[in-house]
Amino acid sequence: MKRLIFLYILCIFSIYAYADINVTAQAPDVVAVDEQFRLQFTVNSQSVTDVSNLPEIPGFEVLYGPSRSTSYSMQIINGKQSQSSSTTYSYVLMAKKKGTFTMPKLTVTVGGHNYTSNAVHVKVLENSNASSSASSSSQPALVKSPTSSSVSNKDLFIAVTANKSEVYEQEPVLLTYRVYSRVNLTELRGDMPDLKGFMVKEIPLPQQKSFSVDTFNGENYYTTVWSQYLMFPQQSGKLTIPKIKFDGVVVMSNPNIDLLDAFFNGTSSSIQQRKTIIAPSLDINVKPLPEGPADFSGGVGSFTIKATTKNATLKQNETLDLQVCITGSGNVDLLKAPKVEFPADFDTYDPKMTNSTKLTSANMNGSLIIDYLAVPKNKGHYTIPSIKFTYFDTQTRSYKTIESAPVEIEVLKGEKNIYADKQREILAKSDIRFIKTGEVKLAQKADVFWNTPLYWSVYIIGIVLLCIVFYVVNHRLSVKGDSILMRRQGANRLAIGRLKKAQQLQKKNMPDAFYDEMLNALNGFVADKLNIPISELSKERVAEELTGAGVAADLCDRYLHLLDDCEFMRYAGGADKNTQMDDVYHQGLKIISMLDAVIKKNK
Repeated sequence: MKRLIFLYILCIFSIYAYADINVTAQAPDVVAVDEQFRLQFTVNSQSVTDVSNLPEIPGFEVLYGPSRSTSYSMQIINGKQSQSSSTTYSYVLMAKKKGTFTMPKLTVTVGGHNYTSNAVHVKVLENSNASSSASSSSQPALVKSPTSSSVSNKDLFIAVTANKSEVYEQEPVLLTYRVYSRVNLTELRGDMPDLKGFMVKEIPLPQQKSFSVDTFNGENYYTTVWSQYLMFPQQSGKLTIPKIKFDGVVVMSNPNIDLLDAFFNGTSSSIQQRKTIIAPSLDINVKPLPEGPADFSGGVGSFTIKATTKNATLKQNETLDLQVCITGSGNVDLLKAPKVEFPADFDTYDPKMTNSTKLTSANMNGSLIIDYLAVPKNKGHYTIPSIKFTYFDTQTRSYKTIESAPVEIEVLKGEKNIYADKQREILAKSDIRFIKTGEVKLAQKADVFWNTPLYWSVYIIGIVLLCIVFYVVNHRLSVKGDSILMRRQGANRLAIGRLKKAQQLQKKNMPDAFYDEMLNALNGFVADKLNIPISELSKERVAEELTGAGVAADLCDRYLHLLDDCEFMRYAGGADKNTQMDDVYHQGLKIISMLDAVIKKNK
């Protein structure tokens, strides 16, 4: 019995130990014909005892595999220890034909139990560079960037499509702007102009664009939907969506860059090229709606109607709240409130309309809620007849009339409103309003503060204080708002601080740190004093700005030579670094003082 209990407990622990085993398959979503890629199966355990063979995959060639690798990690966080291990089986495949394929599943055995991986799908596109020289790359790229420094309209363009080319008035049209790119596009701006004849609603899309690979005219591109609009034509005829100008920024490698120049002078190894992209125009044929009934609501789409009330039983002179909800898809924002036939004994008021809509790529969905308020004057049982709503159905291309169910109202006897009855009676005969009679309560006139000498004294003092406060606040805001002035005023303070730090480094015999700080002091002073961004701080720019500020050529040359000396001493070897620190420090202090005097005089 003890042995049986022990075996039972052991089996239970074994089941729990391997209950969370899973096999995860990974592969790229899109590849090209003749492109090699990796298919991996990862098991979150190192206790794999058996692995099934990968079957032959139609349309793919297995170049290598399987290769096995294991990993193990342990973490201790807040005294709690956690560990994880995994085993990965990798295969190298080559796609041989175009299409969408499902990779086979892999089965592994862990602790006597079999576990199967998930299914992954791979889309294979035609290799758009198949005609290029095979020597250029042993593994063709899915999308190749242009080799020249210019970006053509074939490398980057925007396609404009509409889901319908012919519609009725008020029938929605989905307009899509899709970007196709074979370059490194980092920025793109373009706004939809005001369109005549359309009510336009922009469909919200993620700000962070996600590019995927697709084929256009036999070429592979990175593509994404940049913007989408749902448009409701307000008039018939041929309506044109005009061309839109997009301004983009493309980052390309700089083939003429010198690596040493890039290292010492901060020159970028890439160049930015601005590209203007014109999205083409598009024509939409809009047909007029057929002649409809007199009670046409203006709705185009598909709708339902429902009428409800929160207080089907109420008393005389209480307010009845009748709510009509029209739900569906279409031009919900342009619907008109249907007419409700209240009984003659009801006083009615203007309805309140509330729209609730949601945009999708298919249509505008939502509801129009209309609250009707009415006050019954007499008790009794009343019926509010069915409320009719007529719209144009885009599916059947015809007008439809839908009705809500009748609403039954029970009005009980309430307190009679004599005042309201008299007022209605008088208003029915004339425009004189009823005057309520009764006891009139008079209040004694109190002493007033208005127009006394104390009042005028407080008034004048308050105006003077307000002017002073306004002047002080405005002056402080103007000083803080002038970022260029504040930067120039702080240039001397920052330079002095850096020079003091350099002097301390000199005393500590730390030459490398000393020359770094001297470079920061010299570059930082000129950048702050002349308002030059650090990213644009090149020697040519500094020389140009100093000359423009009235600095003499010899002083400018002394400044640039001192920069060269600091850079050379910082990165050169030898013992001369220590002997020249004192001379470099005093030269830097003198040159910064002279530059400050000249720039301050000319500014």
